[in-house]
Amino acid sequence: MSELTLPEEVLLVALDQVSGGGKTRLGLDWAVAGAGVVELALAQKITVREKGIVTVLDPAPTGIGHLDAVLAGTTDGCSVSKVLRRTRRGAPDRALTALVERGVLHRERARVLGILPVHRYPASDSSAEAAVRARLDATVLGGQAPSERTAALIGVLHAAKLWRRAVPSGGRRHVRRRMSDIAAGQSISPAVRKAIARTQGAITAMTAAAGSG
Repeated sequence: MSELTLPEEVLLVALDQVSGGGKTRLGLDWAVAGAGVVELALAQKITVREKGIVTVLDPAPTGIGHLDAVLAGTTDGCSVSKVLRRTRRGAPDRALTALVERGVLHRERARVLGILPVHRYPASDSSAEAAVRARLDATVLGGQAPSERTAALIGVLHAAKLWRRAVPSGGRRHVRRRMSDIAAGQSISPAVRKAIARTQGAITAMTAAAGSG
């Protein structure tokens, strides 16, 4: 299996391990879209400059549908926040489709309260999620120095406030502090750090707006 993308890894962490539910978790659409922006920054398809302004370095499609949807929604001189607003709707569904096509998850139809139809995504191949969680545990709990990719994943999960989903076995305060330190650390390039910071800002603003509504 080829390497999972950051949006796919974020979804594997966010979904319930048993039922495959959780797609509608508050802020998950922003987190998955943000992970797409960070993935493109890692791949040097884009860069993020001061004030969160995006420059497209290579507009050629990646060949990965859900990443190309983010790339298509990115234009020179726009902000990360604008990219997220353009691409967050449908972002989880596009990444979930990729995971189903990879054979990592499968789609099941269910009904809430016996009435409302929903889709859940239980694992078909649990080794993919196990590998992601092993990296998170080794870095957050074990103190292992992260690769830039793992640090970027932790940064997005921290921005999305998915601490307990990411590392359920660790002490809450320690996990949050360690993930925060990694997200701001030197393992991540300045452009990727900026992309993560802008994602965090968008999720925070969205959560506040939802709470006030």
